[in-house]
Amino acid sequence: MSTDQVETLVMTQLIESKVRKWFQLNNLKRNGSISKQDFTEMSDSFVKEFNLPEKKASAIRMWMENGWEILIKKGEEIAASGGVGGISQETTPTLLEVGRKMRENGSMTEQEYVTAYKELVGVNKNLFVQTFEAMVGSFFDAFDVNDSGYLTTENFQRGMKCFGMTHTEAMEMMFEAMDTKKEGKIEKERYISHWVEFMTGDNKDGVIAQFLCRM
Repeated sequence: MSTDQVETLVMTQLIESKVRKWFQLNNLKRNGSISKQDFTEMSDSFVKEFNLPEKKASAIRMWMENGWEILIKKGEEIAASGGVGGISQETTPTLLEVGRKMRENGSMTEQEYVTAYKELVGVNKNLFVQTFEAMVGSFFDAFDVNDSGYLTTENFQRGMKCFGMTHTEAMEMMFEAMDTKKEGKIEKERYISHWVEFMTGDNKDGVIAQFLCRM
């Protein structure tokens, strides 16, 4: 990976607030920490809600339960090859600690999550985006029960319910905002791009931020 291919990101106050919101969405127990067991239970809720076939269920479980390990392995491989944007104990100590905790069935706090994210995008934003896109894509595939290539508002709301977001009217408005073509559906590429913008963009009026950051 050459230097000009690696982007970095300085975490602003707005981006930090959105990263915290993402953590809180995943923290269904609302207790300030997330364990690997919590991710397993979340996976179970998605599998049950959508009656997922094995291939989709395995993809969800892989990213929910092992996403940190997958990301860290890629980053360490970059470092080992002498490439730019690799992760190491010197550059991303909290990220590696979070990875260890997940690997050993421990738990991470909200602040550890935020710090790990800050370290990661500070050395390699691309690595985060590529990993996040793959994970969000697996969620899209799970919600797309008919393999139609797009989401309807009904399936979108079912998916958000698994994150504990049950305010129907707010979710309908969020779907309408994401449906920028006003077709009553959202295709995969657009869905993923909205979530990437939420996690890395610095626009408080972004399609997703305008809803989640006010909830």
